Amino acid sequence: MSARDVVHLTSEQLDDYVDGLMDSAARASAEAHLATCVSCRHSLDETRALLATATRERTVVRAPAELWPLVASSTVHLAAVRRQVLASMRGVLITGAIALVAATAVITWKVARWTAARDAPVMMAPPSGGGPGRHAGHAGHPTIPVPPRAPDAPQAPRP
Repeated sequence: MSARDVVHLTSEQLDDYVDGLMDSAARASAEAHLATCVSCRHSLDETRALLATATRERTVVRAPAELWPLVASSTVHLAAVRRQVLASMRGVLITGAIALVAATAVITWKVARWTAARDAPVMMAPPSGGGPGRHAGHAGHPTIPVPPRAPDAPQAPRP
């Protein structure tokens, strides 16, 4: 086996080995590798030294008394602050909702008008300026059709 084929232990595997978290098969494999690999033994020694230093230097740190009001205000009173902010913004939120509904209604109405006007039949004015029952168009604009009128009732002749 060449030096390139050797797979070293990862830092997670070394941590698990030091902490005793490996199962027996993984531990046996790690020990076999550590018996032949100088680099991994060196990494294992560094990990153990770091753990020993951390254990030796461990002390209890007390938070300053002035810190508690800040912690309490940012956690315990957060719900009350949130309710207060929402209550103060109630008028703005209601106004915004009304404006949004009005804008949606206007846009929907305009789109409906535009769609209905686009789908309606277009009648162009005759070149002569119109005929009976029609308004003459101008400058290429379509004419507005006028519904036909019922004929006048017949009248008796006058003497």
